[in-house]
Amino acid sequence: MEQFTLTVKFTAKTGNHEKFKQELLNLFDIINEEENLVNATVHQNIQKPEEFLVYEIWNDNVEHFLNVHFKKPYVQAWDQLLLDMDVEREPSIYKPIGKYGKQK
Repeated sequence: MEQFTLTVKFTAKTGNHEKFKQELLNLFDIINEEENLVNATVHQNIQKPEEFLVYEIWNDNVEHFLNVHFKKPYVQAWDQLLLDMDVEREPSIYKPIGKYGKQK
């Protein structure tokens, strides 16, 4: 099985970043049920609280992920929420080339 890492940087507006944070955490309650998700971490920038970084590891083929996962109703609803809340999104996809650290 292929594995890839998806990172997404979100930048919310200062006035709505707390609401966005809650929506983001709610989204990951749903994503956590996805079969091919290895793990995910949601970060909030300490110095810029309106900025969030999501780090996801998936056991999946990128093409399959983009063509199947992104068609799910909750993903489409999320896309609309980003538009409605005027949140910027910067996604990147990476493939692993080495692993280090303590494996549990």
